[in-house]
Amino acid sequence: VAVPVIVTEPVGASLTLVRATVTRAVVEAGVVQLSVTRTVRAKAGRVSKSRAAVAGKLRLLGFPAGEPVSVLDVCCGHGETLDCLHTLGARDLHGVDLTVPEALMQDSRFTVRRAGASALPFPEARFDWVLCIHSLHHLASAEEVGRFLREAERVLKPGGRLGIVDFPASPQIRLAFWMFRHGWLRFTPYLRWFTTVIREEWWFLRDYLPQWPAVHQLLHGGPLKVESRRRGVFYFHLTLRKAEAVV
Repeated sequence: VAVPVIVTEPVGASLTLVRATVTRAVVEAGVVQLSVTRTVRAKAGRVSKSRAAVAGKLRLLGFPAGEPVSVLDVCCGHGETLDCLHTLGARDLHGVDLTVPEALMQDSRFTVRRAGASALPFPEARFDWVLCIHSLHHLASAEEVGRFLREAERVLKPGGRLGIVDFPASPQIRLAFWMFRHGWLRFTPYLRWFTTVIREEWWFLRDYLPQWPAVHQLLHGGPLKVESRRRGVFYFHLTLRKAEAVV
């Protein structure tokens, strides 16, 4: 018997409703065992894990927690970064993505629009920070990355910063991703979660990773100057800064 179930997940001051369906009810010794669709539970778990990790990534980018800055989150997804930014005290919060959950569109804490990264619907010099967290590879090509960087430079205030967290490319990274895709590194709960992430993201990564040398050149040789960079096992954290206005 299929029974509709609604799972609620707290997101700051709001609730995200995740609809699941009980696919099977098994009655054994008077106990009803409900089997909920695993993909829905897994997705909710990944969103929760991502939200919990955002604060540390923002610290590595040098984001000024507690300061009244204006922020644009590009490819904002389910709003994990926006939610964390609000917790850190930021209030002038905006997000863009091609597809945005209706719950996030209705969240009064943020202003979220459906738009692409290469045509940001904002005036020049609007934001103190532009963020792109685990989304640069979604642009798929160096050409699109270049368009995004030009748009980020346009909407940043003089002295404003662009913070990026994403996957680099190297023989070691490509080998590790191959092993994740084939399920060879599922030793811990984190690695099992990361395996799922890589499998889902591979449709973007397979086109993006071969273009990494061109992407790297755009990031480090464009109009925005490198302020800080950190390289981890799987991710890089890069903060770029727009030049101050000439007086």
